Amino acid sequence: MKIVCFSDLHGQYSKKLTEWFMDNPADLLLFAGDLQLNNFDDGIKFIDWLNVLPYKEKVFIFGNHDGNYDYTEDYVAKFKNIHCLNNENIDINGIKIFGSPYSIKFFDWWFMKSDRQLAKIYSKIPENTNILLTHTPPFGIMDKTISGNFAGSESLLKRIDELSNLKHHIFGHIHENFGIEKIGNINFINASILDEKYKFKRMPIIFEY
Repeated sequence: MKIVCFSDLHGQYSKKLTEWFMDNPADLLLFAGDLQLNNFDDGIKFIDWLNVLPYKEKVFIFGNHDGNYDYTEDYVAKFKNIHCLNNENIDINGIKIFGSPYSIKFFDWWFMKSDRQLAKIYSKIPENTNILLTHTPPFGIMDKTISGNFAGSESLLKRIDELSNLKHHIFGHIHENFGIEKIGNINFINASILDEKYKFKRMPIIFEY
């Protein structure tokens, strides 16, 4: 299965990005959170945009900047092949995907909890999960901020160590750590397409499952 993933759009629908998607159709599109531009963005434009992209199935989660998530959730229910996961799992053609929008508490944003609280959420990740979609990185893996701090979740890292069927973990949140790192049998992908200054800089990542 051909899969495309990206994260941290922040409402920046550039012509260049849309053309890239049109030129790179695939079976599955994954988005790892932060879709909204600002507090006035209800996410409807994002869903309409996803709907026209050439992917058979589309799965997304929210991130800490997606305050109007309830409007988006109501609207996405109209589309059969666009799926929003909020600490939930889904099976797409036999591939088991779990998605969570949460990250470590930092100022007063949305979908943020302490690492102890996150541990309760991550304990619900099914052991047979093949692809993990979270907004936060795990601690120590592509989570280093420009100021040198590690911003990922320790409880997420611990839970990942228990998931023997996990093949890919897609996340974003820390814009300055875009890329792929393979550790053991897992491909960790920070798919942030914006840089640390919130400038559009990178294209999505393609991989085969």
